[in-house]
Amino acid sequence: MMNFDAQLTLLDNEKMYVNPRRIALLKAISQTGSISQAAKLAEISYKAAHDAIKDMNSRAEHPVIASEKGGKGGGGATLTHTGKRLVQMYELLDQIQDMGLKALNDEDAPLHSLLGVMSKFSLQTSARNQLFGRITKIENHALHDIISVELKGQQTLLATITHGSTERLGLVEGKDVVALVKGPAVTLSSESTSEYYDNILSGTVSSVLHEKHASEYQLTLAGGDSLCAINEHADDARSSSNIVGATWFAHFHSNQVILATLN
Repeated sequence: MMNFDAQLTLLDNEKMYVNPRRIALLKAISQTGSISQAAKLAEISYKAAHDAIKDMNSRAEHPVIASEKGGKGGGGATLTHTGKRLVQMYELLDQIQDMGLKALNDEDAPLHSLLGVMSKFSLQTSARNQLFGRITKIENHALHDIISVELKGQQTLLATITHGSTERLGLVEGKDVVALVKGPAVTLSSESTSEYYDNILSGTVSSVLHEKHASEYQLTLAGGDSLCAINEHADDARSSSNIVGATWFAHFHSNQVILATLN
């Protein structure tokens, strides 16, 4: 495992504009309202803090710090709208950078796709199941489209969405997407075929958790993705306690799938 660490530095005309120390200074100014106190928090001298602020303000289209004169250690300072957005943008880039470093040490992380890395390390939704894949086919109908998505384990998932959604998301063959499916929409079965469901994915049952009126199943698909199914029938739950390690099948309707993507 490689334990890389990266220090994000932004250049303006090939000259350093912000780095971790300057961002720490901006955050400290926002917290204290004082350049002198912020310099102490950022562990730099007052002169270094003053020079950094002067440099950033002089080179930006709009100042990043607004200050009032009051002598050394006096007066006040605040982040301008531009300064606040600069800090927010830096933190966003830092998060993306951290995700990239994590992905390097995870063989299941799709390094070719920012969406794939985000879905594994950052994307959080109320849907228990989020499966990363690539569109292989779009079948157009009058009011809806059927989108075929190839998952990491080379199984195919179908999503039925409106034609308007296909256009709004810019969906085309070859585009990366994340398929979201709520747990209660998934039924687990030992049957590999169904006349009722148009999605059937095979996997290994990794765990079963029982409650009074329901059970939660975790199915590990080929490629490493995990799929959750909720069974609300207690009798079926008790009879399926011995299926851990067995190959079972997740059944769900394509109209229960929500697709997410990046532009």
